[in-house]
Amino acid sequence: MKLQFPRKHMLGLAIALVISGPALAQGNEAIINQTSASAAEGNLAEVSQSGEINLAVVEQNGALNNASVTQDGVWLESYNFVSGNDNQTRIEQAADWHIAYVDLSGNDNTVTVAQDGFYNTAEIVVSGDTNDAVAVQSGEINEALISLAGNTNLAEMEQSGNGNWANAGFAGNDNSLFSVQQGDNNEAGMFNLAGNRNSFESEQFGNANVGGVVGLNGDNNSVFVLQEGDANAFIAFDVAGDDNLVDVMQLGNANEFILDPLSGDQNLVLVEQRGDANSVTAPIGLIGNDNQIDVLQRGNGNSSVFATAGDGHNVEVRQIGDNNTSEMVLAGADNRGSIYSRGDNNLAAIGVSGLGNTADVQQFGDENFALVDVLGDSNDLYVDQSGNANEVLLTSETVVENTVVSIEQNGDINLVDMLVAGNANSIDILQNGSGNWVAGDNGYFAVSGNNGMLTVTQQGNDNLVLGSQAGEGNMMSITQVGDFNTAIVSQH
Repeated sequence: MKLQFPRKHMLGLAIALVISGPALAQGNEAIINQTSASAAEGNLAEVSQSGEINLAVVEQNGALNNASVTQDGVWLESYNFVSGNDNQTRIEQAADWHIAYVDLSGNDNTVTVAQDGFYNTAEIVVSGDTNDAVAVQSGEINEALISLAGNTNLAEMEQSGNGNWANAGFAGNDNSLFSVQQGDNNEAGMFNLAGNRNSFESEQFGNANVGGVVGLNGDNNSVFVLQEGDANAFIAFDVAGDDNLVDVMQLGNANEFILDPLSGDQNLVLVEQRGDANSVTAPIGLIGNDNQIDVLQRGNGNSSVFATAGDGHNVEVRQIGDNNTSEMVLAGADNRGSIYSRGDNNLAAIGVSGLGNTADVQQFGDENFALVDVLGDSNDLYVDQSGNANEVLLTSETVVENTVVSIEQNGDINLVDMLVAGNANSIDILQNGSGNWVAGDNGYFAVSGNNGMLTVTQQGNDNLVLGSQAGEGNMMSITQVGDFNTAIVSQH
């Protein structure tokens, strides 16, 4: 729940509570209203309350402000508005119905709110200068919203159990957020960040974790997220700038990572997922140049989708064990994409569009399938499959030139299917052992164009090469060693 009490409303409420004193015989109230612009500089207010229906409102205005409110138990609420100069404010509350709302405006702000058990809520709004804000909450329906606007902001939130939610707004300058949540319905986010060298750190331990950054615009920003256990998810939406870092580690249970999109140059994205229903989804992932993505998925229902637009990207996906699937699209020039799968139901697809791109697929063990689709010239493609039900489908939807393809299959149901059109392309296929095939539509592969080179080497077991090569100045070399060799070559 978001606190939306305007200042006048809360002061009116506080005054009404004072006037109706007999009706609240159990209750503590304290209202302090200070002004002072100079003379002896001024403002200090301390309120200490103990049990029952507590309320404390402190409003300060100018000079060396300092306010501290300590409350003890039952209905605790505290609102603390400050305006300018050397502000500090500290609110501590204890057990039962907490609410604390602090509104600071300018100069050397520091805010601390610590709450204890049951209804915790804290909203801190800060505006300018050397801001610092901390909200520490403990058990039950926790929520802490911090909104900072300018200068050297820092916000720390620590929540402990139950319905945790943390949100830090930010607008500009050297923002930073540290959030630690432990247990239950955790969420942590950072929204509408603008500026450079911003930092977001979130650690979530257990239960329905969600972490996210929505709307980040600037350079040299860092996002670190650690999620351990239960229904983890991380969302980065509308992130723009250069030299940014996104580092997400998810340990166990229903992990998911969504990036939509990250635009800019020389950004680094690191994702590690260990165990359970891992997924990485970035359908329009990276837009820009010279970005680096490194994804590691270790165990269980791995899946990955990454797309890039621009030049000089390096995308690497490693999947180790269980239901691996990976899809990657590289659009632009001089991009490099790698998919590495070890074990279980591997499937990999890479689409390359543009000039001078490199795609690398390595699959080791279990039901491998690799699809490589090429649009553009001077690309370099490599597929390595070792063990179990290997299959490679290589296609080019348009005429491509000067493309180099290397395919190696070691063991089990090897099969290569090619539909490639273009000039000066080179295709090299090596199959070592088990039911080797090279085939295509209706039993033939189709390679067309001029000055191409096709080499097929099959070493051992049920070898078969059928063929089709169309164009001028082409060469085909076939080597078969051992077992049921058949080779049919058609050139025209």
